[in-house]
Amino acid sequence: MTSTAQSLVPLAGAWKQTFHLATHGSTSYTKGLNLARNGAVAQIQTQHGTISAPVAAKKATHRATIHLPELTTDQWEKLTARLADDPQAVADLLANRIPATIADSGHAGGISIVPPADHITFSCSCPTGRAHHVCDHSAALGHTVAERLATTPSLLFGPRGMTIRALAARVRDLVDGADPGHLPADTNGTVRAAQLYSLAAHRPPQTEPDLSLDTTDPPTWTDAPHPGPRAQDLTRMTADASARARALLAGAATAEPHDELADILRILASPDGPEHMAAAQHATGVPEATLRAMMIGYRHGGPAGAHATLAPAPTAPDLLEQARATAQTSRAAGLGTLTADSGAVTDTTAGVQIRPGPDGRWHPFTLWRADEWRPAPGACDDPAEAFRAARRARATRPNRR
Repeated sequence: MTSTAQSLVPLAGAWKQTFHLATHGSTSYTKGLNLARNGAVAQIQTQHGTISAPVAAKKATHRATIHLPELTTDQWEKLTARLADDPQAVADLLANRIPATIADSGHAGGISIVPPADHITFSCSCPTGRAHHVCDHSAALGHTVAERLATTPSLLFGPRGMTIRALAARVRDLVDGADPGHLPADTNGTVRAAQLYSLAAHRPPQTEPDLSLDTTDPPTWTDAPHPGPRAQDLTRMTADASARARALLAGAATAEPHDELADILRILASPDGPEHMAAAQHATGVPEATLRAMMIGYRHGGPAGAHATLAPAPTAPDLLEQARATAQTSRAAGLGTLTADSGAVTDTTAGVQIRPGPDGRWHPFTLWRADEWRPAPGACDDPAEAFRAARRARATRPNRR
């Protein structure tokens, strides 16, 4: 899971809980989940105060709408001030990430992007929805919102009356020229470079160091105050950047296939990336559905994951057969036979597949619908372990036939 996806987990989780409470135990909650899993919800549209979409069910299509109140100007100002007082939230917003605290009403003085359950109402063009009761269609919409929040947080920000960029700009105005404080490490003890340096850019200017440009000796680093990067990490980052720069100047190919297409996918995989989907499709000529699948592959496996989604990396037949045999012997007796063709190893019965990527790893996929395969997390050097990752992902996904 990427850092962006991790930062959106609290927001998606808060919406799932609140949406469930708002349905008041209606049987439509479960029926709507089945509709959502079967792809019944079409393109979602948002306006101030509403989230709506066409939902197909039983040979009829209805327009379902979820109503939620906009935050007032005073509430936005209070939320912005609370975020500006939190160095972690400031660093997240300045690095184009969604702060986890945005979903925590306790942190933000009772204000959350996710509204309380009793502030959410439903309507639909079906008979049940016209009476403003939750129906199967509006429940399907709520479940789809929960799924898509992992990549599109604007589904909630827009209806609540503020774009993510506008919120980041407000926070930036409050901290510009001031010291936001130290950036705490995350639960893994990591301080992300993008956040650290975005935050540092808004601290008061410091005295410039006395650097001599006449020496050829490499710079020596001293440890920054906690929680800054260690001197050892800075040295490694500098050496890696120098090596990549020399390779680019020499015209040598780098190990990571981060070409123009992969860089476009890097942008699409960012929090606001889906807004650039039309421009990306125009620039690359790649269909939108393929770009979205490659975007998922990028989140799971970086540039190599994106390229593996587009097509398996060329692999010698004997290596492909060896991977098939390794994965086959690692499975329980009695399961179906694996096939090695079209550059991939596939279990058609289970709906799982592994593909070789340009990084030398095996990338897991699960069957989405018809002959469409969707990337899954867990790429690794061992084909058997990659197959197990594909099966784990398949067990958590609905059967999209």
